[in-house]
Amino acid sequence: MENKSTDLKKYLILIVFTLVGLWIINNLAIIGNILKSFFNIIFPFILGGCLAYLLNLPMSFFERKCKKVKNKKLLRLISLSFAILVILTIIMLVITLIVPRLIDIVKLLIDNIPYYSEQIGNFISGLEIDLPQYNIDIYALKDQIMNQIPNILTTSISVITNTVSAISNFIIAIIFAIYILIDKEKLQRQFNKIMKAYIGKRKRAKLINIGRVASKVFRKFFTVQCLEATILGSLCIIGMLILKIPYAISIGVLIGVTALIPIVGAFIGVIIGAILIVSVAPIKVITFIVYVLILQQIEGNLIYPRVVGSSVGLSGMWVLAAVTVGGSIGGILGMLIGVPIATTVYTLLRKDVNKKLETKSKNYII
Repeated sequence: MENKSTDLKKYLILIVFTLVGLWIINNLAIIGNILKSFFNIIFPFILGGCLAYLLNLPMSFFERKCKKVKNKKLLRLISLSFAILVILTIIMLVITLIVPRLIDIVKLLIDNIPYYSEQIGNFISGLEIDLPQYNIDIYALKDQIMNQIPNILTTSISVITNTVSAISNFIIAIIFAIYILIDKEKLQRQFNKIMKAYIGKRKRAKLINIGRVASKVFRKFFTVQCLEATILGSLCIIGMLILKIPYAISIGVLIGVTALIPIVGAFIGVIIGAILIVSVAPIKVITFIVYVLILQQIEGNLIYPRVVGSSVGLSGMWVLAAVTVGGSIGGILGMLIGVPIATTVYTLLRKDVNKKLETKSKNYII
């Protein structure tokens, strides 16, 4: 009788899981919208956690160097202010050096529109192509433009709303990050209490190990990337000054900043830099591209291994996959954290596989 009751429970559980699975398959769009809304709600806090981790690196460094300060709260506030000041200084430096140049380029292109139009017209006329004659109905064209005004207004409102939302999320993330950093020891104690209360000792040890590996990987990744970006940007500025390529400092800083994104970052910097150069000195563009390509080879094969040491441990194939998937999910932020997340998974999986293989080989020998 007891066996029949057990079998009945198993069948009921199987039926429930089957029905739930079928409902999920038939309502994937609804579930996707729910998950998307939930992610949008918690995104500022996820971003705040990421910012807290990044700010903790310079803050912890400053705290270690100023151990003589006995007032821990004062030391924490000074260290946090120092970390925020460092990040803001870097952001303002990049904006000050790059944004005005891009604005100048846009203005130059707008001012030269009549000239470009004339050149294109002369080129088409020189080809001696018989273009068909069109009779344009001005009133119909006016009606079409008037009909598009609601769509233009809707798009404009959407852009403004998204911009305001992004700014609000960033402000919430910064405030959340500050709260985390001020009370990080207290939060750590509370988290440990929760784990002790609800998670067994063995599982808790595994989670702590995962956290330690992830922290080590992320710290190493960001340190390596920042050092590599600084070296690459500095060498780019020096070489461009020697070769008398315009916008040396602006483009060097841009390449250094974009180099923080693995694989694709440096190419983004090169493309934007080439656009800046071609507006004032088209001949120098080839020199710039050749120099940056040579510099990347030298930096990647000689300077990087000696100064930085071994990288995060992923092959180029997995780095490209991590950047692509991370970018498709979380944009630039996804590109930045995609590689360390993939490295963490790879490190944990490699240790587990090696441990299991070692155990199996011992059992086989016995």
